[in-house]
Amino acid sequence: MTVTKPRSITIFLLTGDPNGIRTAQISMSTIEAIAFRRNQLSEVRKDFPEIDEPGVYVLIGTDQVEQDQNWAYIGESEEVGKRLATHNSSKDERNPKDRWTDTVALISKDSNLTKSHARYIEARLIQDAINNPRWTLPNIQTPSSETRKLPLPDRAAMEEFVEQTKTLVSSLGWDLFRDIQGRQPPRSGPSDTGRNDTPRFHFRGDNYSAEMFIDLSGNFVVMEGSIARINTSRTLSKGILKLRDALVDKGVLVHQNNSLIFASNYSFSSVSTAAASVKGANTNGRTAWKIKDSKTTYAEWEEGQSDLEDADQTET
Repeated sequence: MTVTKPRSITIFLLTGDPNGIRTAQISMSTIEAIAFRRNQLSEVRKDFPEIDEPGVYVLIGTDQVEQDQNWAYIGESEEVGKRLATHNSSKDERNPKDRWTDTVALISKDSNLTKSHARYIEARLIQDAINNPRWTLPNIQTPSSETRKLPLPDRAAMEEFVEQTKTLVSSLGWDLFRDIQGRQPPRSGPSDTGRNDTPRFHFRGDNYSAEMFIDLSGNFVVMEGSIARINTSRTLSKGILKLRDALVDKGVLVHQNNSLIFASNYSFSSVSTAAASVKGANTNGRTAWKIKDSKTTYAEWEEGQSDLEDADQTET
């Protein structure tokens, strides 16, 4: 289980353009993430020579068939910059040039990363990304064998590299490593982030019955055991239809007794997407979801939260 904790991240914009060449680094860490467009590779290799050190990289683009589906390839190399240049040439038979548009290279600035370390990190990142239905990964290797080849102390160190990599890639704008199987937020305590627990919300109708909570990141998590309607409306948006199909393919939604059951928690970024995925029809989630054992809608609850914040600020 991933444990979230506060982090301070420094982002450097080489030209001042937030969409241009940029680096990200967590305070007190030696791991540097370098993000850039594919056509900026030569410039990056000139300005950031450390990119030719051992490390891992993520190629990012759009799937050729499903144009609204994100695509990523995760790789490793003892010379990341040189490997990216090979990908960018016709010499590489697996050249992903038709999809690859953006790159994130992750390098250890203390130069202590070995080939074995990089292969371990690559394997772990593939494991964490491959189940995200929002992304297509062409990686075909089975990463499980790689994760057993390092001594235990090295594995512990590389797990920290993996967690920092996921944080850095996300901070640079890509949710490839987002934990789609949302977990129940922790109860208030010493490690609490300060956000109060939110209520459970229900959404019920013919052949569907779901329960949802809001996690600490503000995502809408439909809970394990919720029932989604197996049939879909002819007017259901193509995006929701593809998402439901992807959830079935990934085993998040499983067929059972002429219904679809959530086999695990799943977090949605939109309350209406959560509702439509459950009902199989376009739905206004703000009014569809209601607090458990209450007629209060999500919209009414959210408005109440805003009133409370205004009251707190007035008292202050």
